[in-house]
Order: sequence, then C-alpha cells, then structure tokens
Amino acid sequence: LPAAAFLASRMREVSIAHCAAWAWPPCGVAKSSTRGGPCCCKAWPASDTSGYRRTCRVRMRSVEPDAARVQIGRNGSGPEPSLAGPGTSLSSEEYDTGVEGTAAASEGGKSAKGFMVWGPPGCGKSTLCEVLAQRHGLVHVNIGDLLRAHVLYKTPLGVKAKPYVEARKPVPDDVVVAVFIDRLIQSDCRERGWLLDGFPRTPRQDDALSAAGFKFTRVFVLHAPKSVLEERTAYRRVDPETQKIYNTSTLPLPCEDIVERLVPMAEVREQSVTEMLSNYAQASAQMIDRIAGKVVSIDAEKGPEAIADDVSKYLASAGLPVTTDLDSSEDKLPTSNAAVAPVTKNDKVPLTLIRCDGYMCERESVENSSITFRGAATEQVMLVWSQKPKTALLLTKQDADLMPHVVAAARYMIERQGLKVIVEPFVQTATLANGLFLDTFSNSANLHEKVDLVVCLGGDGLILHASTLFETAVPPLISFNLGTLGFLTPFDYQDFEEEIEAVLAGNSLVNLRMRLTCKILHADGRESRNFQALNEVVVDRGASPHLSNLDCFCDDKYITTVQADGIIMSTPTGSTAYSMSAGGSMVHPSVPAILFTPICPHSLSFRPVVFPDAAKLRIDVSTDSRSNAWASFDGKSRQRLRRGDGLLVEMSSYPVPTVNKTDHTGDWFGSLDRAFNFNTRGAVQRRSSSAGDEE
Repeated sequence: LPAAAFLASRMREVSIAHCAAWAWPPCGVAKSSTRGGPCCCKAWPASDTSGYRRTCRVRMRSVEPDAARVQIGRNGSGPEPSLAGPGTSLSSEEYDTGVEGTAAASEGGKSAKGFMVWGPPGCGKSTLCEVLAQRHGLVHVNIGDLLRAHVLYKTPLGVKAKPYVEARKPVPDDVVVAVFIDRLIQSDCRERGWLLDGFPRTPRQDDALSAAGFKFTRVFVLHAPKSVLEERTAYRRVDPETQKIYNTSTLPLPCEDIVERLVPMAEVREQSVTEMLSNYAQASAQMIDRIAGKVVSIDAEKGPEAIADDVSKYLASAGLPVTTDLDSSEDKLPTSNAAVAPVTKNDKVPLTLIRCDGYMCERESVENSSITFRGAATEQVMLVWSQKPKTALLLTKQDADLMPHVVAAARYMIERQGLKVIVEPFVQTATLANGLFLDTFSNSANLHEKVDLVVCLGGDGLILHASTLFETAVPPLISFNLGTLGFLTPFDYQDFEEEIEAVLAGNSLVNLRMRLTCKILHADGRESRNFQALNEVVVDRGASPHLSNLDCFCDDKYITTVQADGIIMSTPTGSTAYSMSAGGSMVHPSVPAILFTPICPHSLSFRPVVFPDAAKLRIDVSTDSRSNAWASFDGKSRQRLRRGDGLLVEMSSYPVPTVNKTDHTGDWFGSLDRAFNFNTRGAVQRRSSSAGDEE
C-alpha cells in the first residue's frame, strides 16, 4: 500500500479520547490528546456513542505540497479519522457533513443492501448495472444522470454543478454528495437496495456516504487488459437525444434508426485512452484501502451477458435472487438507467365494460382487467370501475418545459386522489431534481399487470409511445394535449383535475383503437420478436435510389408485386397520418379494417385498398429486388428486410382503450375540425362565426 494508505490504516486505530488533527510527520506537527488542541471538535468523550448525530468540524492544515491531508470522519460508533489524498476537493478551511443520523437511510429499522461497481473506462460498468438492476430489483444510481437533471432544471445544486459539467471537470464533492444522498434516502433504495455506478470516487465522498448510514457490502471490480479497453473505448457512442451510451462492438443496438444519431463520446474525443486510464488509476489509489476486504474481482474481458451472469450468481448467493426471466429478450439488453420497480401480478382493480352497438347494450366483466377485442370494433364502449383505481402510469415527453405540469399532475393524483404514480426512468430523475420522488420501472413486460390507468401529458407521439410499452393488454388511457397537433389528445390540461376525477369515478366512454402486430420472417427461417403499431407499419426502400419490389399476400394468397417507394399498412387510427398523406382515405377509428396504401407506385392504376380486420397480410422482399427494404413501426424500431425476408402483419387482439371526451364519433370529427379544418370554406366559416355571435 502507498504510504498515505498505510497512515490511514494506522489512524483508524486511534482512540476516541485522542481525537486530534494529524498531519504528515515531516511537517513537525505531533499528535495531541488535549481537548481544544489542534482538533476543534473538542473531542467526544470515550463513552459517547451517539456517532453521526453530531457534526464534527475540523480545521485543515496546509502541509507539504505532496503530503496527504487528514480529516476527522465518523461512523456509527463515533468519530473515525480518515485520509484524503492529493488531488481531492477537500476544503482547506472547514468540512461539515451536516448529516443527522441514518433515520432516513434505515427507516423502520430496515437496512437495504448496497453494492458498488468499479472499473476503468470501457469495461462496461453502466451496462452491467442496468442488467443487474433488471434482474435483481436493485436501484441503479448513476451520478451523471442525476447531475444532468439538476443542471437542466436549474436547482440550487444544479447551478453549482453547471460550470463544472459544461467544462467537463470534476464536480465538487459537496455537490456530488448532496445529490447522491438525496437519491439514496428515497423509499425504493431503502426497500430494494442500491447499486452505485463508479461512486464514491474520493475518500470524502466515501466518508459522507458512511456518515449518512449508507455502506456498500461488496465492490465488484471489473478488470480487463489495456488492449481490450482501448478497443471498446474506441466504439463507445452516445445518443444525443437520450444521453444513453452504446458500445457498437459488444452490444447490438435496439433498432437501426439509432445508428444515425450516435456520436463519439466527448471524453473519447478530448482524451486518449491512456489519459483516461491514468485518471482512473489516480482515483483507485485514493480508494484502494477503503474497498479492501470488500472486493469481488470480475473478469471484464468476457461478453456483457457472461459478466452479468458472474455477478448475478454472487448476488443470488447473497440473498438477492433473480426476479425476472433471464431468457427474456428484454432482460438481455439494458432499457433504463434508474430504479427498477418490481411489478407484482394481480394487483389491478377489476373493471367492467358496457358494450353498445346501437341496438342493445351488454355488460361484460373483463378477465384480469385485460381489455381485448371479442369481435369487430364497431361498438361504443363504456368503462366502469368495480373499485377505485390504485395505480396510474404518468407519461410525458422529454421536454424540460413540461416538467412543472408533470410534477403538479403527480402531486394531485397522489395527494388528492390517493393513487400510486409510476413514471419512466428519465422522468423519475427529473422529478427528483424538482423535489418529488416517483417510482419507476425498468422492464415493461409485466407492466400491464399492475397499472390501472395511463395518463399522458404531451401530443400524439406520446400516445404511440404508450402503445409500445404494452405488448399485450393496454390499460385505459387518457391524454391531455401539451403537444403541437393533438389529434389523439382531446382533453385540455387546464381541466386536468376535473377530468381525472371524472375518469376515476367511472362510467366513461372509451374507444377501442385497433393495433397491428407484426413479425419479421427471415429467409433462413428465423422470426423476430413482435412489434406493435397503433398508427401504421411502413415498408420502404430506405436510402436506396431504386424502387422496392415487394410481393404482397393476403391470407397466404398472392395479390400482386408492388414496385414503389414503399407500402403503408395502417389502422383506422393511423388513416389520418402517413396513409392520408400518401392518398389513403380517412377511416373512422371504430371501423374494423386494415388500410393498404402504396407510396408513389410505379403503376398509376395501383390505388389504395381496404382489407377486413381479420386479414393476414404478408409483404416479401422479392429475391430479384435491386435493393433491400426497411420496415418501421409507428416511425420507430426501424428494421432491415433483406432479399427473401418477409413481414407478417395482422390485427392485434389487444386494442388501445382511449377515454373519450364526448364519444368516439364526436371526438373524431372534433379532431378533424381542430387539426385539419375539415371541409372548411369561407362560407362555412362565416356561417359558423355568425352562429357563434347570435349565441
């Protein structure tokens, strides 16, 4: 161990009665056991075990330039001297942790397990943390996401951190510690345990964490040869829209359209791998004595899944079993960078649908509260809660200007309506920076089994995003227009409280909007996972200058070969989107149909076609096509279709039940008038205006 670490280990043996300020021996300052001497904390009596309920202030002394500086730390049994090596951000004046015990950290006497992942750049720390959070229900705490949220929303801590974040310099320890502890005292960390991503990085951060009652039991240290780290670092990319980091050499991207957005990380552009490893080595030298005895060495030269499996085995032996299916494709790739909310089954409130077809009404108890189609979607449906809903999923788009509305809406649903509110991981980080903790989820596979109601604050794109979160049954969804067009969002946000209260009371009309379920059939016999589309599925030529040759089948019967820029297969909901721009008809959302619209076909006689909702459509890329094709689902998850590949499209059994403001017809024509000025001419406008004046 370096001399500084040796000194720190010796200092831990000092008695409470000898609490004093130490300095490096060459400076000539000797230890003093006199009260009121060099140590200004006035030395606790040996019998005092109140620990960190006191605040210890120690004046730091300037010593030799390369010498270590010492501070007085403390743990649960009293003050504990600790070391801060050169290069740390300790103040030369006074250090005050200001932490009052661990009541918040161990509420009700319950102590959650904490772990730390440590390793050099490029070893895969964040990827490992995300996978472990999904598998074991731990809360992944990442300082980068937390600091960016505080800076974005201009909190007091964010104002302090902003110049350092923008300059890409280390943020002062007092800011980092405050942000971290504010995250760790939340209920999910106390209940499920936490996983620190490369934190703490300095002795002072470690002292503050321990003083607040948060102690990690094990440190998983990842190690790999320098050549491997250099190769991985060269392939690290960041998505500017989501700030998510990808490694294009070790992890497959979730969809092809992300590739176009990825850019090299700023650290990789500004520093060489050698410089980054040197900085890591300096940080490790300060922390090596503190994590000694807690280290679990992990070979990071393996693939991401193999690394995660090694750590999972240890966590399982430590009493943290796997809580998700490791064979699920969603678990193999990280989907978030925050806490994981374990989703319990059968926790939804029962509900009833009253289906009316214009002649008679029929009451139907919905099994497991999972709304499905039982026939043609021509009925007007009324939603009746058997008891008041308990859990709401609050969705919003990534817009800092909307966050005050999100916080206000969440507070209303929690405090006034008694709902449990769940949000997406990026929203959790943002609301936490704005002073409100909300629970979140990491894997949406079982989300439908817990959520009773989905509340959307945004535009039409947010409704499409909500559809992708539920592969099977979708809970009733109410949307408030905070976007631009707002074709699918009939409710005004200023009426939020009244509308939410009315929906929770029940007897609301809902529109069962049809979805398409799609699957890619590869030429070699492989099948992709299912994709859901609320608006449309598009097969197009992509960046190729050549037209696509697409063989079209309906119920396994050959129809025709389309030579065009592409084909749109749309739901009635999507008939007023891309399909309408390509010349398709507008179709009432309750009509059971699939629209088949060509995009700029070579033959002018190829007109749009409407199929029944029971039709099974298949689009194959002709083997003699001059180029590949691409498939996208509601404009996302872009997938390559090679020659010989096919795409199977059919109606999904699980609709998206959207709450109506009036009824399904009134809302639809109201959207046409509001968004498209449907059939509006000067004379019509004058008559409408004069009628309004008379009223």
